[in-house]
Amino acid sequence: MTDLRWTARPWSADARPSGPGGAEGRGGAEGPGGYSPAGPDQPAAGYPPADPYPPADPHPARQLPPELQDIRLRGGINEILASVADRLQDGASPHEVLPLIREAVRGWAERQIRTGASVPSPADREALAQAVYDQRYGLGPLAGYLRDPHVENVDVNGCDQVWVTYSTGERVTGPPVAASDEELIALIRNWAARGGQTAREFSAAAPLVNVALAGGARITATMSVTPRPCVSLRRHGHLDISLGRLMQLGTVDATAAGFLAAAVRARCNIIVTGGVNAGKTTLLRALAGEIPPGERVATLESEYELFLHAMSQHPDVIAFEAREPNSEGVGGIPLHDLVAHALRHNPQRIIVGEVRRGEIMPMLEAMNSGQEGSMCTLHANSPVEAFDRILILGLRGGLALAERAIHILVGMAVDLIVHVRKRYDGKRTLRYVAEILEVMPPGDTERPSANRLFLPDGPGGRAIAAHTPSPQMLERLAAAGFDPALLDRQRAVARAGGRG
Repeated sequence: MTDLRWTARPWSADARPSGPGGAEGRGGAEGPGGYSPAGPDQPAAGYPPADPYPPADPHPARQLPPELQDIRLRGGINEILASVADRLQDGASPHEVLPLIREAVRGWAERQIRTGASVPSPADREALAQAVYDQRYGLGPLAGYLRDPHVENVDVNGCDQVWVTYSTGERVTGPPVAASDEELIALIRNWAARGGQTAREFSAAAPLVNVALAGGARITATMSVTPRPCVSLRRHGHLDISLGRLMQLGTVDATAAGFLAAAVRARCNIIVTGGVNAGKTTLLRALAGEIPPGERVATLESEYELFLHAMSQHPDVIAFEAREPNSEGVGGIPLHDLVAHALRHNPQRIIVGEVRRGEIMPMLEAMNSGQEGSMCTLHANSPVEAFDRILILGLRGGLALAERAIHILVGMAVDLIVHVRKRYDGKRTLRYVAEILEVMPPGDTERPSANRLFLPDGPGGRAIAAHTPSPQMLERLAAAGFDPALLDRQRAVARAGGRG
């Protein structure tokens, strides 16, 4: 499977984003407390002056190479794979197995010629070898989408209804991915059995499955409870990401990036909120990049999406993945149990990829009892709504606490809520930090107190400094190297009608 990671480069405060979708009119990051991911011991170098949102191909790539639209060639994929399957070992690299597959393709082509069929061209044979490899080691007919850097999501409603979403926001239809719904179900079963860390069942008894794939993709599949089998493929286009790179993409400006980097170093507990596909996981991954490499980190996810354990900048990571029960309802390990277990592995920080159920309470307790600097994501349409979401998740999980007690726990455990949004500007989908809240224990009301530090008053609704953090927060940030004057400067520019 194609490695979707990109190589991170150090960022310089002098390398300002430009072009459509870039972050314009940034506040100054230079000077004491300014944000520079390059660090004091690493020479800063600017990113190349390329458009961070390359234009979409006006003729979107199909999921099969043009050569394989030939039914005869497509029919040969399974035949060739069967002839060489016993020689293809699990986990083998492409350079180990592609020569074997090409040899099997040549044998198949010779047999076709003896039956009077036309001679496959060299391009046909190479495309066929790639398709056989994808069928054995990748996502078969969906693998081509993973090789297209413009593709974000692929939704399949039955074997012949395919919708492809590009990074520009454009949605187009694609060709069929299987000859029948039964063949599509067989493909999904194969992916579920070997795609994740543990084999997952996909059948009428277990009709829902989620699988994280190598390279930063995730598959969700459904059968029996929908008229036809359905698959959703979601790509994470930025695995090796940093706050500096997010600045270049226009997700965050220099002032907010410096603030968030210092907050991570100061071991603030952070919840990232936002809607579906708003960029929560990408921002969480970038925040984790600010964790000092010597710290021990535990990540907990329903399906691997952060992949911190695969990054060289995080040498001491223990990555937990929840396990679904089998068709008999046994063997499941929920995130709730993993949070409590992870604490026994001596982590200095806990990171939960996404809080969906009762795991929110052990997560908050961990934040409040020694694992400062922990982080998670949470679905919410606004940062203030996160308080209600946490309350609902806690009560749904059977927590025997009064509402006020839950709010007190949230106010004591959480330091910051960072809210991300996405919108379509007519050309592309933009994702950006819109608000940052400081969270404190309840005051005059039962709900936690919130200090709206950054508001969506910047260009395109992006976050800019609005209110002063509490003295305790300022002290922690200053100790982590952040210059509070950056906030004052951005507020002054905003009041003067400019953009900080």
